[in-house]
Amino acid sequence: MAALRVLDRAGATGAGAGDRPEDGTTVLVLDDDAAQAPGRGVGALRRELGEALDGGCSTLVVDVSGVDHLSSAVVALLLRAKRRCRARGGRVVLRGPSRGAVEVLHRTGLAPLFDVEPAGR
Repeated sequence: MAALRVLDRAGATGAGAGDRPEDGTTVLVLDDDAAQAPGRGVGALRRELGEALDGGCSTLVVDVSGVDHLSSAVVALLLRAKRRCRARGGRVVLRGPSRGAVEVLHRTGLAPLFDVEPAGR
């Protein structure tokens, strides 16, 4: 299974960050490899976020339902993406975060910065 996948709004797997819905929304799906691996996984996430945001994405949906714990590196990348999306009038949505991921966000005081939606949307 790939550590990071880019999906369009309909849920079809895209070839890369260039496959975006018409409305400026990009959906990224993370698993534990992308959320924890300090080199390859986090590096891939950094690249995909950069490509999506450089391509004009204003709303970013990050499906974290396959992630048990958000590393500090991933949280930092999400915060950077949040700033860029907010500057465009958009937002960052965390889809299906685990209890552990939500606890990390609450402990760090970052929970109010992200919209959260249940998995499977």
